[in-house]
Amino acid sequence: MLVSHKIESYSLQIVSNYAGGGGYQIGFLYLYGNDQKILGYLGIIKDGKTLPQNRQYSNTTLAIYFHEAELQHILETLKNESPVSIKFNTKSKWGAIETGKETVGIGELAA
Repeated sequence: MLVSHKIESYSLQIVSNYAGGGGYQIGFLYLYGNDQKILGYLGIIKDGKTLPQNRQYSNTTLAIYFHEAELQHILETLKNESPVSIKFNTKSKWGAIETGKETVGIGELAA
């Protein structure tokens, strides 16, 4: 089953000496939907380390993991695109951040 939620806002927490994520987690990007309800978080794991398995908790919040090299791209997407959704496949356990449909190409305006 594919779970999908539109992201309305986010907050970033960078951590030091955190034991979660196999001891290699350096941050959390918390994602919120309507009425500031938490949708889940993106766990940021040190580059080169194995990512923990993505999951959906019993309270329906999601935990999706990415390497630290992806953090800047994710933040740019959240800042510059709309709409943005978090997606999770409960069977295969893949997770994603996804934008809505956009027009192909960036054209110049006629003078």
